[in-house]
Amino acid sequence: MGVAFVAHCLLNQNSKVREGAHCAGVYSPIVDVLRAEGWRIEQMPCPELAFAGLNRFWAVREQYDTAAFRRHCRRLATAVAGAIAARAEQGEDVVLVGVQGSPSMGVTITSSDPERGGRPAWPEGTPEHTSGEGIFVEELHAELDRRGIAFRVAGETHALATHDDDDQRARLQAVLRAGGG
Repeated sequence: MGVAFVAHCLLNQNSKVREGAHCAGVYSPIVDVLRAEGWRIEQMPCPELAFAGLNRFWAVREQYDTAAFRRHCRRLATAVAGAIAARAEQGEDVVLVGVQGSPSMGVTITSSDPERGGRPAWPEGTPEHTSGEGIFVEELHAELDRRGIAFRVAGETHALATHDDDDQRARLQAVLRAGGG
């Protein structure tokens, strides 16, 4: 078993942007799988909440990709990487659980719209999701690479139109079990 470093909003849906929470409190489908598989949970900070506050609106990667937000994410990533390094030095398996579609916490899918500025008002079906890491995950990945620390990633998909609870559970279990933990 090991330790899962989990996106802040998966353990506190109240921290999401207005109307972004999918439930009150903890997003239990992720926590239930982690517990059933015997993984410990550590909550990562929410870069967007710490930078823009609770009354922020949903933004895409281009809106957050500024020098100030990158510095902010690097500071947070350095602290999280230190906690991950401590676990890795103890021989623990580490998994990062991010949020697919997030401009900061996406692990393989982020949000993008180079034309967007200000509060979004998109028509139904606007394809803002694209391949790539979110800004915080990019910075954390770079810091962990600099330290030579290996880790795996899993992306929670509840914000995606293609989300399926059973598929999500199976993918998370596969990532958790891939390291022998």
